[in-house]
Amino acid sequence: MKNIILGISLLLFGMSTAFGQSKIAYVNTQVIIDTLPAKDTAEFALANLAKQYDESIRNLQMEIQGKQKEYEAKIKGGASQAQLELLQKSYERLVQEYQMTEQTANQEIQSRRAQLLQPIIEDVRAAIGRVAKAKGYDSVIDNSAGLVVWTADDKNDITAMVITEMTKK
Repeated sequence: MKNIILGISLLLFGMSTAFGQSKIAYVNTQVIIDTLPAKDTAEFALANLAKQYDESIRNLQMEIQGKQKEYEAKIKGGASQAQLELLQKSYERLVQEYQMTEQTANQEIQSRRAQLLQPIIEDVRAAIGRVAKAKGYDSVIDNSAGLVVWTADDKNDITAMVITEMTKK
């Protein structure tokens, strides 16, 4: 039992020594991406796509409201059950089309966002790698999610250096 505890202690000591020799930096990729003109271009393209879908969705909403008013008018006018059922089915088709259009819009916008941001993210990763290598860092942690809670030295934050690297192109 003592041998197992001694073995685990030596393993943990060895791991802490190995980690102690690593030079680790951190970076906030979201800050970097937000400073890039390419992100603005991507956001503009996404806004245009969203605007197109918004117009279609607004038109469908107006059609749905029109069908509701028509249905209410037919009820007040004493329309037959068959007429009311036709209007109800027409209304249901419009609601279904509205839901499908909204779902398609969300999926397409999300897909297009990933497609537009992927090259930007790849460029950011490459720039992080260049800066880390030039500064002698073994690893870089992305702090955009707030994972770096504390660091002994702010010089390990290479965000500004990466922005400089990316904007000098």
